[in-house]
Amino acid sequence: MKYKFSLNPYDQKNIPIKYYGLNLDALASDEWALNGMNWWGWTSAEIQKIIDKSKDLVKDEMYKYQVEGSDLVIYIYSDEVYFFDAYSEQEEADLIWSFKQFIDFMEQFKAFVAENS
Repeated sequence: MKYKFSLNPYDQKNIPIKYYGLNLDALASDEWALNGMNWWGWTSAEIQKIIDKSKDLVKDEMYKYQVEGSDLVIYIYSDEVYFFDAYSEQEEADLIWSFKQFIDFMEQFKAFVAENS
């Protein structure tokens, strides 16, 4: 799937820094949790670290990542990835992806960050 990435996902005027993330207007309602990916501190190296740690998982191991400055917490397993709002009271994940879908997304996001850094 192709995502619409943005350097100004909140559509702010005169913003002096780049906020790497997703175009919020283009997010489907069932993927709204991805709005937590928006962060000014993303680097291609940070994204690659997440990809590498995720690919190193075996069986029931889990890698937890929280996007800095965000309520988004990502629990990565070797078969599925769960996105949670850290302050949500619901027990179910806000979004569940296959491992492959997550890695594909992160590779696309890494390319976007690299092109715009």
